[in-house]
Amino acid sequence: MTKPVPPAMPSRPAPSDDSFLSGAISVRQPADGYRVGTDAVMLAASINLAKKQARVLDMGAGVGAVSLAVRQRLGYGHITAIEKDPFCAELLAHNIAENNLAEAIRPVQGDITQMPVMLRASFDAVIANPPFHHASDKNPRSRRRSLAHNGDGESSLCDWVKSGLWALRDKGRLTFIIRADRTDEVMAALHSGGAGEILLYPLWSYATSPAVRMIITARKGVKGAMALLPGLVLHRPSGALTPKAQKVMKGEGLMLTHPATSHL
Repeated sequence: MTKPVPPAMPSRPAPSDDSFLSGAISVRQPADGYRVGTDAVMLAASINLAKKQARVLDMGAGVGAVSLAVRQRLGYGHITAIEKDPFCAELLAHNIAENNLAEAIRPVQGDITQMPVMLRASFDAVIANPPFHHASDKNPRSRRRSLAHNGDGESSLCDWVKSGLWALRDKGRLTFIIRADRTDEVMAALHSGGAGEILLYPLWSYATSPAVRMIITARKGVKGAMALLPGLVLHRPSGALTPKAQKVMKGEGLMLTHPATSHL
């Protein structure tokens, strides 16, 4: 079955210069298309590294929002940020330099399903905000937004999990943010890949609505039961951010800890 083809991607769309985390991080990003938002901030807030020398892989890094936010909050760790789209990869390199993090974050243009063999089993943590909409969902008009939301049709969520586990060291941690209704797919891929101690951290738009996002994290080569954590409500009935969500959007971290272990 053929899939609808989104509009052609312009080689040099107009960028805009923006900031997030209350101005702590500046980003240059496409003015039209996928832009840094709540998902990137929430994913970055959930990353807590157990050692100062930790090596992190950010798969599908885009313009670098997650990598920048993780490094800005923690102040340690070395991140390899891989991005397939040439223009976004160019902006990624620019943003790393602009935020004075060239010694801490290494940009790489490449496909997460075809990473250099030298990266195999070399990271303590792998993080991603992968394309998580269903292939049958309507494609956004913007080609770059379509790639970020729906993917390119060449790799599935299962492929993203496989690639992440491939790059992780034994007992390393993989953390994704996904659409909540695709949690079962990611959990199945994690189990198939031998990952355990799965933690689920749901995000609700409102206290009375179904969860819209799920932060899901697991450890490679570790047996352990799944745990469902309390999660976070993002908005008050008025539409304003809840106090906790406001703190996270300003740079505060989230602690995702398995009830049966102290490992992060």
